[in-house]
Amino acid sequence: MLILTFFVLIVTMGLSYLFLKYKFDENLNKRFNETSQYSKEFFTTELQNEKEKLSLELRCILSLDGLSAAVASKNHDALNIIVSPYYAKLKQKYKDAFILTFRSKKNISLYRAHKPVFYGDTLNKKRKLIRDTGRLQASLSGFEVGKFALTYRVTEPIFYKHRYVGNVELGLNIAHFSRELNFVMKIQTATAIKKSFLNVMLHPKVISINKNYAFLSGSKLLKEYYIKHNNVLKVKMDIALKNHLDETVGYLIIGFNTAKIVKQNNTFLMELLLGLGIAMILVGIVLHQGFNILLEHFKKQAYTDQLTQLNNRQALDEALKDAKNRALILSNIKDFSLLNEIYGVNKGNEILQEVAKEFQRFAHEFGFSVYRISSDEYVLLEEKYHKDADYYCSLVEQLTKRVYALAIDGFGESINIEIYSGIVMYGNNPLEDAHMALRKARMKFLVYVVYTQELDSKKESEAIISMKHKIYYALEYNNVVPFFQPITDSDGKIIKYEALVRILDFENGEMKVLSPFVFLDIAIKSGLYFDISKKMLRQSLGFFQGKTEKISVNFLPNDFYNKAMADMFLELIKDYENKDQIVVEVTEQESLEDFNDFAEVINEFRKVGVLIAIDDFGSGYANYQHILALKPDYIKIDGSLVKDVVKDKESQILIKSIVNFAQELHITVIAEFVENKEIFDLLKEYGVNEFQGYYFGKPENLLNAKV
Repeated sequence: MLILTFFVLIVTMGLSYLFLKYKFDENLNKRFNETSQYSKEFFTTELQNEKEKLSLELRCILSLDGLSAAVASKNHDALNIIVSPYYAKLKQKYKDAFILTFRSKKNISLYRAHKPVFYGDTLNKKRKLIRDTGRLQASLSGFEVGKFALTYRVTEPIFYKHRYVGNVELGLNIAHFSRELNFVMKIQTATAIKKSFLNVMLHPKVISINKNYAFLSGSKLLKEYYIKHNNVLKVKMDIALKNHLDETVGYLIIGFNTAKIVKQNNTFLMELLLGLGIAMILVGIVLHQGFNILLEHFKKQAYTDQLTQLNNRQALDEALKDAKNRALILSNIKDFSLLNEIYGVNKGNEILQEVAKEFQRFAHEFGFSVYRISSDEYVLLEEKYHKDADYYCSLVEQLTKRVYALAIDGFGESINIEIYSGIVMYGNNPLEDAHMALRKARMKFLVYVVYTQELDSKKESEAIISMKHKIYYALEYNNVVPFFQPITDSDGKIIKYEALVRILDFENGEMKVLSPFVFLDIAIKSGLYFDISKKMLRQSLGFFQGKTEKISVNFLPNDFYNKAMADMFLELIKDYENKDQIVVEVTEQESLEDFNDFAEVINEFRKVGVLIAIDDFGSGYANYQHILALKPDYIKIDGSLVKDVVKDKESQILIKSIVNFAQELHITVIAEFVENKEIFDLLKEYGVNEFQGYYFGKPENLLNAKV
């Protein structure tokens, strides 16, 4: 009987050990997976925040007096005088900012603030980031592999007198991003890059991770992991580091050191099993109690923030799973990363702990649960919210004052802590909504913002992304097409067509025609406008080559200052037999400085033989002196005057004035928006020469028909 009892005891303890070990490993893996997911989200958010900050820094630099002129004139001495003081301050704020370069529109280095001498070297063609900035003339950002390291770069185009003259590039060491991640998540980090980049790097000894990637830099533990497998380290490599073209150039590797936790768990497990063995001899009930102790221990370990002992992000996620009508307040310490750099990590930890204590006192006083969900973000969660938003605004104001009044000593002076807050009282995604409100508070420099549907930018962002996809698809499958609207003489005979851009969108088997009002602005901001214009001009000019009717093509005012656009247009018309059949329509510029540049480009176009039409004349203002200087072939009266001309006396007076003025200068007058015979007859009476509008025909796709 004794032997049987001993056998049962050994088997029971063995099975208990295996089961508990399995549960520890399972929960450890779960914790690692959650930590890696939160690390990825944290890195993505931090990267976006830093991009906005760096873009703002570059725009501040570009606003410095004389800087654009210095770039335009390639005056590196002037650049050094203007930029050096600002760069010194920038280095104090960003110690990892080791690249600040200004380049001309031909991508020649003019000045490097981090090495303030003139280099004059031509652009390395492998630097696509810089080359594409020159081509697209837009802000770009992304990770880039250089000769010595992987860096995050943000660029901004530089314009002088509305002409693109160059760009400025700011680069940060990737350590800037991984340092905060290490601090918050208590993980190891390293960088892996594609092996194809190794030929341009000064790394004679590299560690191969797999056939595509090599270890670049990072923690010693991670390095040992790839040299010789380390069984105490859990590793993931799924945080992609992408360049401005959304191409993956490398990965951020994260490693979770389980040695301490495993040791603690094993020690606890052995002690527990020893106690269990003794307890099983005395009384069987102890086994059940010990198992409960184990689960409580692990639960506390998994759901508690180790620095502040508050509930952590995992605990908040659990609490929000069944959240109904709960109030949530999300608060963020203003400029915490700066405080951390100025006063050091230890003082930074003290600030986080003191703020956590104040949040805990406040939560206890007003009936909230409190959480720390990231480096400097705290959440107050109420079981059931009051319907009066003023109540929560008042609470946040009290909380803000109490946090500001904390007595935290920093090198003999008091550190005042400021917080931003976002308040949410409803919704299925309260934490996501609170982040929107918090971002709005930071942008507007407000103490707090209450979430409303108006703040929700998801639908607008989704619509923009959807339209970008439609534009990409249309460009790829030749669904960017010109629609042609007829222009007639006074007898109603078609003598000309105007080309108007359209996109053919196919959805659920049905074709929809998209007008430029819904896609042109997005195309310009996305850098796709040039490709659309090129397809439009090529199709329009090609279609009318050899025909008797003239073809009128539209240019935006800014197109005249884009050399790539002008060169593309001139290339397309060089083989056009009768260039005087091409009419270039453009709106004149208002300011004198803009007008001088505008007139210069107009003259260049006129030299090649095309005709010039001033569009929208009479809208907003009409500068007759400009017309005298330009001497265009056509003046196109704005449709806002034409559509009401039958009843509106002021429109009649303005149109008569424009016609008389044009006749004196032998300029042909065109009227838009001619919708009916009554308007047509009245305009003929006034002396208008050509007519365009639905009375004569709507814009149509004529590419597969005969004109």
